Amino acid sequence: MATSTTLAGLLALLQAASAAPPPAAPAPSAPSALDPASLPSPLPVDSSTLPGAPASTAVKLREVDTRMTVPVLINGKGPFRFIVDSGATRTVVSSALAAELGLPSAGTVPLHSVGGEAQVPAVHIDSLYVGALPAKELTAPVLDEANLGGAGILGIDTLQGKKVVIDLVRHAMSVEPADKYVSPAADGEIVVTARSRFGQLVLADADAAGQKIFAIVDTGSMVTLGNMTLKEKLVRRKRADPKDVTITDVTGQKIVASYAPINELRLGDLHMSNVVIAFDDAHVFDRFGLTQKPAMLLGMDIMQAFDRVSIDFARRAVRLTRKADKGLVTNLLY
Repeated sequence: MATSTTLAGLLALLQAASAAPPPAAPAPSAPSALDPASLPSPLPVDSSTLPGAPASTAVKLREVDTRMTVPVLINGKGPFRFIVDSGATRTVVSSALAAELGLPSAGTVPLHSVGGEAQVPAVHIDSLYVGALPAKELTAPVLDEANLGGAGILGIDTLQGKKVVIDLVRHAMSVEPADKYVSPAADGEIVVTARSRFGQLVLADADAAGQKIFAIVDTGSMVTLGNMTLKEKLVRRKRADPKDVTITDVTGQKIVASYAPINELRLGDLHMSNVVIAFDDAHVFDRFGLTQKPAMLLGMDIMQAFDRVSIDFARRAVRLTRKADKGLVTNLLY
């Protein structure tokens, strides 16, 4: 069977992951002296990023690899580029940004990542703004920017109870109040209901190559990652032939994984063909209680196949809008 252009693109992403730079040295307990050359360049101020702006929270997105970033104000300063990560439990700031803003130390906190759990330095943030949403006070872990891919990460502690909409056509994002109820699917839209585990949404109505799975939407990951239980079941049924790949997580830890294309991935009523998946017994699956169950983190490589992705944390629903021009997406089955 011929390989689609989308499959080739996903393989290129995995190859790029295997060539990632070595992990940086562990972050010090307090932010180090600032090197101005290492600072994230602030984005032009847009009225939609300012406190007290009108109800619309639409803000322009920037791309870091295939992940998306939005402008964020911290303690009234910025904006700075933060990755929107629906799979991260906590909002994180880079050590360079923490030093630049002089954020006070909050000791150390536990942080769960793909590679495992670690105690990392943390800082206190008086106010964090995304769009026109009310300011949020929080304690944020501090990590090296080289591993984050941006000035910081917006995690579930910021996004929980809200709706995140990613418009992949206009490269814009909005963070909005959650819907009052789950409305029927619009034309060209798929609605997949989910369960909540530690704040993350787990899609129960999904399968990979005919194997039922639990799937978590992870907008902070460049690639889609399956656990070892899923890999073993697919290999046993001769539905996957994995190859090795190395992935670096946000804490700088490297994990040796494997990857393989599968013939079909189903999310609710949506079917996708020739999908590339990386496999590893990552700590995040243990964190969600999914180590012994076939499970998958759906990365931005999957999200790129849609025009629009809506993640409603309060209503526990994910809406996927198909590409308007079906001819542009060779791996979607309608």
